[in-house]
Amino acid sequence: MALFTRPTTTARIILVDDDDQVREVAEMVLSGAGHTVRATGNGFEALRWIEEELCDLLIADLKMPEMDGPTLYSEVLTRWPTGGPRVLFLSGFADPGAYDSALSRWESPVILKPFSVDDLKAAVNRALVSV
Repeated sequence: MALFTRPTTTARIILVDDDDQVREVAEMVLSGAGHTVRATGNGFEALRWIEEELCDLLIADLKMPEMDGPTLYSEVLTRWPTGGPRVLFLSGFADPGAYDSALSRWESPVILKPFSVDDLKAAVNRALVSV
């Protein structure tokens, strides 16, 4: 098996996580898998990027300073109610209870940190093919 398995679908991904190490590793893994990735630690910058060019998938940490992942995704849905990107949330919490209502309302997948390379790639591939 090759080190980087190419997905059946390549995507434009915006990755938002305030943890520099998580962001750098995830960006490297996803770029290596053939995706075009823009990574930032700031939800406001992610919104500017989405305004410039709509992405296929938004990956956002649940808890970040200034703008958390659910607030960011809620803003995306407000601005692009029918044509916005899919979302995948990252969380360092074993139980992201404070975010349960938003996650269930959107039926959003969550990948727990720390995650393996294979877990991240599989979660992204599932998010890209889900309807």
